Amino acid sequence: MTGESSDVLIRIPSLRSLYVFEAAARHLNLVRAAQELGLTQGALSRQIKSLEQFIGVPLFQRTPRGLKFTEAGDILWAHSQRAFAEIQNGLMFVTNARTRQSLLVAVARSYSTRVLSPLIGGFTEAYPWIDLTLDGHRHLADLSKGEADIAIRVGRGDWPDARVEKLGDDPLFPVISPRLAERLGTSQIDGDTEDVTFLHFTERNYWDAWAAAAGLPPFRPKRNIRFSETVMMLEAAEQGQGIAVARRSLVQDALRTGELVRMSDIELDDGIAYFLCYAPEKANHSTVKAFREWMMAPKPVADRATGAVPASPHAS
Repeated sequence: MTGESSDVLIRIPSLRSLYVFEAAARHLNLVRAAQELGLTQGALSRQIKSLEQFIGVPLFQRTPRGLKFTEAGDILWAHSQRAFAEIQNGLMFVTNARTRQSLLVAVARSYSTRVLSPLIGGFTEAYPWIDLTLDGHRHLADLSKGEADIAIRVGRGDWPDARVEKLGDDPLFPVISPRLAERLGTSQIDGDTEDVTFLHFTERNYWDAWAAAAGLPPFRPKRNIRFSETVMMLEAAEQGQGIAVARRSLVQDALRTGELVRMSDIELDDGIAYFLCYAPEKANHSTVKAFREWMMAPKPVADRATGAVPASPHAS
C-alpha cells in the first residue's frame, strides 16, 4: 500500500529568484538592490514579479518611499534568511574543512569570564576548522596593526582603529547574594548602610553615579572593599561578601541561576557597553565573519557551574 502523502512534491522556485528576493527584502529599495546585484531596476522587478506569480501571492507593496512587506513577504524573508545562512555555513565548512585557520580574539577579561567562556564551545562546534585564541590581557590591541583579528571592548565605541558593533545596551544596577540579603533582612538598597559592606570597582565610581540616577544621596558606608577587576568584585558579591553595582551583561547568568538578586529596579545607563570591533579591511575575512555572525546570533543559556546547556534558546 502506497501512502500518497509521501509522493507529494513541493514546487520550489529557482535559487536565483530567491537570491534576488533576499536582496530586495534586505534593502526594501529596488534601486539599491539592483545596484548590489548588478541588474537594472527593470530586470530586478521582473524577477520579483516572476517569483510572485510562481508562488501565487504578492510579496511586496510598492510605495513612493520604497518597498513594504506583505504578510507573505515577511514570512518568506524570515525563512530565506535562515536558508541562505545555512547554505553559507555549509559552503564555509566544505571549503575550509581541509585548511585550518586561526583567529585571535582580544576580549575584555570580565566579558570573557562572565559571558563568553561559558558559551565559546558552541563556536568551535560550528566552525571546527578555526583554531581560536581568546586573549584577555590585550583587549585594546591595535587592530589596524594586526595585533588581533577581532576584539570585544568595553567603552563608548569611539575607537578610530576599528569598525564597531554594539553587543547590546548594558545598564548598571546593584546586586546582592540571596544569603546576604536574608541576613540583612532586605533585598532593597536604601540609605541605611550601617551593616553593609560596599564592593567597588576602582576604575569607576559606579556607586555615586547609580545613587544620583536613583535620586539618593551618595552612600557613605563604613565598610568598603575595592577591586582592581570587575570579575573579582562579582565573585565576592556572589559569595556574600557585600553588595556591588554591576553591568547587566556580567550578572544576567548569576541572576538567572539565583546566585545574585537585584536590589533595585532603577538602572543607570552611563553610555558604556561592550562592542565587537574589527579592522575594516578584515570585515570579509571568513574567520572574522564567522565569529561576528556567531556573536550576533541568539545563544542558549549555559550553566556556569556545570557547563550544561538547556534546550531553550536565549538571546545574549
